[in-house]
Amino acid sequence: TVLRIKKGEKYVSNLEESEVYYAPNEVPEDGYFYMPVQCQQCENPPCVKVCPTQATWKERDGIVVVDYNWCIGCRYCMAACPYGARHFNWGKPNRAQEEYNTETHYLGNRPRYKGVVEKCTFCIQRTRENPGKYPACVEICPVGARKFGNLLDPESEIRYCIENKRVFRLKEDLNTSPKFYYFFAD
Repeated sequence: TVLRIKKGEKYVSNLEESEVYYAPNEVPEDGYFYMPVQCQQCENPPCVKVCPTQATWKERDGIVVVDYNWCIGCRYCMAACPYGARHFNWGKPNRAQEEYNTETHYLGNRPRYKGVVEKCTFCIQRTRENPGKYPACVEICPVGARKFGNLLDPESEIRYCIENKRVFRLKEDLNTSPKFYYFFAD
């Protein structure tokens, strides 16, 4: 997914509070692009190979996940990820344990404790057993630039994009085989 956006303020990250926020204040000229880089859900994920506690692994459907109860925060996975898609959690959970929905997927809606490494899971708690549900980033994208679906389904919208648009994957030369595709708008 590649989004055309406005030139604005520099990306701001408050590492002490573990806040990541980007909000441009002015509308600049055409020709600028925003390219979000999140977990690429690699077929050959280097992060899985280096985890000493096996807190991260690839699920049967290919989604790379983290069990925050097993993560010791060593950050080996952060160093191994060529996409910079893992983030150390410096802050404490801001919701009480009882506010989490225990009926969702085991790895989904759970507190992410201070001192663990986090990553995108394509909102596994929403998408795993709920056909038609999408990750939050796909649902909320104001221009519909993000697509999500089964790469093996020849009738899916994502397959259409891959087969009919100019697409690329990041750092393909590393043989991680990312499942996250970027495409150029028409």
